[in-house]
Amino acid sequence: MSQSKDNQRKNLKIAFVHPNLGIGGAERLIVDSALGLQKLGHKVVIYTMYHDEDHCFKETSDAINLINEDEDYDLVVVDQISAPVPVLKISSMKVLFYCHFPDKLQARHDTLLRKFYRLFFDLWEELAMKESDLILVNSKFTQNVFYKSFWTISKLPKILYPGINFDSFDEEVYMDDPEISEIKDIISPKNSNSETKVLLSINRFERKKNLSLAIKTFSKVLESKYLNYSKKSDEDSPIPNIVLIMAGGYDPNMPENVDHLGELIEATKEEKLQYQIIWPSTYSSKKYPISSSNEKSKGIVLFLPSFSDNVRSYLFKIATVALYTPENEHFGLVPVESMYMSVPVIAVRSGGPKETIVDGKTGFLCKSTPEEFSVAVLQILDIGPKKHSKDALLTPKEMRLEAHNHAKARFSLDTFSSKLQECVYEALESGNQLPIVFPITMLLTSIFIVIVVYYNSV
Repeated sequence: MSQSKDNQRKNLKIAFVHPNLGIGGAERLIVDSALGLQKLGHKVVIYTMYHDEDHCFKETSDAINLINEDEDYDLVVVDQISAPVPVLKISSMKVLFYCHFPDKLQARHDTLLRKFYRLFFDLWEELAMKESDLILVNSKFTQNVFYKSFWTISKLPKILYPGINFDSFDEEVYMDDPEISEIKDIISPKNSNSETKVLLSINRFERKKNLSLAIKTFSKVLESKYLNYSKKSDEDSPIPNIVLIMAGGYDPNMPENVDHLGELIEATKEEKLQYQIIWPSTYSSKKYPISSSNEKSKGIVLFLPSFSDNVRSYLFKIATVALYTPENEHFGLVPVESMYMSVPVIAVRSGGPKETIVDGKTGFLCKSTPEEFSVAVLQILDIGPKKHSKDALLTPKEMRLEAHNHAKARFSLDTFSSKLQECVYEALESGNQLPIVFPITMLLTSIFIVIVVYYNSV
């Protein structure tokens, strides 16, 4: 574009391209980015290859477009996969690429053939990304990994921490929701006078999310001698009823989601825990029994495979502590959402959570072991030994307030949207760094070689 900077500071037509718009952290970010720019006066459209109206955020249920080649946009925002960038650049479009994490580091390289063809796809990812007018990453952790992964890209990408639409969390919970009624019946025994403490894990049902750590932590907490202390007087509070709720994105058409839920169910049995599942009413295929019949179990794990925004808000309102178990997570939206809802977070001491959680003030950062996690849980429950020195330790009430204020100040959608808008204008003023013919040639060569290898192996 040859327009001056002053002329570019106008309302723009912006398109987002995202491969699979289901329910997850990356998808939530794209939806909120679009909403944020729209709120600032820009016209925004989201394009995707796959969108299931029964498995999506409510904002996208009737607002997703198919590709329309006749549309003309000022800028296109691409995320996750950089492959479309050169194709868009051929049409002289300005492109901003948001890198959640290098795809080459998430793909499998476990066989010789896979290593061979991934070599070309990995090279294509890097060359295609270089075509972008501006590259953003979601954390210092991702920026560091990016720098080590793409040796031909000398310029460090800009860091833009994701923002969250906190307005949706402030909406009043509809308590007559049938699913909420089911949850209440399960976690609050009618014959118990003690308060229920909820350990909450929200993550997609994927193996890389390390969800078994939450189950093992829960088991350790229930085994703690500090839960069975002798009461000093009749006025002492009764031992709390503690439950673990594991909620997350679940697609019955995704084999890993289905298989991993089964693995987690087996993990509850191994830890002598009872489980129950509340399936969404829209699911016709419910592979696993809704509950186990272990009457001598130590405690109960409640699985929620997919859930509505209303249920999500309810879960945060009843949660005492959030368990965030992935290692080397690129950013992690759930810890920020939890903190905003005044729920302290216990997370693995790695990746994005090291940048979002203030250890000892808004939660705790721990090694990826049930031993460390369980000590932190007991501390937030105000039971057992203290992890930090007494002088430096916040009370659970103070920690909840600190968590809310921290998230609100640093990760609001308004702050993110304003910074994203500045990045959009910067991308409009930039130029691509590599002749398009080079990556296109590399792609065609890669496709040819992969086809040859495939037919020779059949």
